[in-house]
Amino acid sequence: MNSAQARNAYRQSESQSRIHPVKLIHLMYERTLVHLDMALVGIANKNPQLRGENLGKAIAIIAELNASVKEDDDSEVALFLRGLYNAILVELPKAAINNDEQIVRQTMSYLRRLKEIWEETAMAEMESREKGKQESFQTATGEALGGVERKVAVQSGGVSFSI
Repeated sequence: MNSAQARNAYRQSESQSRIHPVKLIHLMYERTLVHLDMALVGIANKNPQLRGENLGKAIAIIAELNASVKEDDDSEVALFLRGLYNAILVELPKAAINNDEQIVRQTMSYLRRLKEIWEETAMAEMESREKGKQESFQTATGEALGGVERKVAVQSGGVSFSI
């Protein structure tokens, strides 16, 4: 394979692996919950390696979630998320040191609720937009002024117009 073919193959695989940011945040919530659940198993089984690896992965994902909140966003939601993520990032390491299941469970409770809210808002909005794109071309025929008029409704990004 020559360098041009390799470059094209890389670009194609890169474009196929892109995930919509809304879906990515959702996946991050899901993976964090999985890692926290595994950390609880590690605590219950007195397995410090399982506990530590999974708490470390959960902390890394939460740090990324925190970084995903725009710095210049001073809205109430952004301030709340930053505060919650920062509090979690302070508390979770304590769970590793003290084998504190309560901290892990409380974190899971917060993240489950955030995931639910994300599904109800951002994911629903994204799915609605994707559905709108799929239904973007519709045709209908009818009679107007004694002749046949063809209407094509085009909908893109929530804007509709007829041709």
